[in-house]
Amino acid sequence: MLHTQLGWTKAMLVLAQTLALAVASGAQAADIDAGKAKVTQLCAECHRPKDWSGETTAALESLIKDIVVGKVNHSQRKLQLTPQEIADIAAYWTSGRK
Repeated sequence: MLHTQLGWTKAMLVLAQTLALAVASGAQAADIDAGKAKVTQLCAECHRPKDWSGETTAALESLIKDIVVGKVNHSQRKLQLTPQEIADIAAYWTSGRK
């Protein structure tokens, strides 16, 4: 019985530490609706969902990050986006939603 309680206690401790780490690191899920709003505001003038057909969310997020820091040229405007906005935009474009 004591062995089972110790195993349960360890499992709960690991879970609590994992949750605390996620909160402390600012980990936040991408928001597809926020991504759609930002795309409508900044991207839809030139880009369409088919432009990103077959791209993974991670690959598109990486491309947008490179554009923001100037590693990749963006013809229309300099983009200033937060990491959360980048994640939201990539999630929206790769979600298949319109």
